Amino acid sequence: MKSSALLLISLLVSVALLASLTESRLLRHVTTEFTPDGVTPFAYPLYKQCDSRWGKDLIETGTVCAVGCLMSSVSMSLGGHNITIAGQPSNPGTLNAWLKSHGGYDSGNDLEESVVPNINPARITWKGPILTKTGLTPDQIKAYLSDGHSVVIADVMNGRLFVLLVGWDDNGNF
Repeated sequence: MKSSALLLISLLVSVALLASLTESRLLRHVTTEFTPDGVTPFAYPLYKQCDSRWGKDLIETGTVCAVGCLMSSVSMSLGGHNITIAGQPSNPGTLNAWLKSHGGYDSGNDLEESVVPNINPARITWKGPILTKTGLTPDQIKAYLSDGHSVVIADVMNGRLFVLLVGWDDNGNF
């Protein structure tokens, strides 16, 4: 059983988007095949942005399938922390619909990050992006992933592809 201190921390979810590693540095560390011996400190649902349930839904001018990687990553992070959207479980469909009706996108299909905490201001804080010339070190990423209340979404293609980081393996892959 979890201690009351850990339970309290898990109830105060902080969505910290850390889209900060440079493309070349991060691509050395991000893997799509997570090995069984890897470390996954926190479980998140897996939502594919091209899922038939929401992939064809429009954001502004592009579909969730075509341009919804950041929003889909945010929906997984909210879902993993049991944060609902207007009483519904978080997934790319429910999050996209909420964002569209609350000014969550600009005309170029980009997520307006400052709108996300309005889903549940008591449980969501947007602390990113954290941008540095060298990005975050693997140890910094591991610390964020392990603290139980931060979420790391990495920009792996200079604003064209975002992925939710969930863990790492012994080879330094995230």
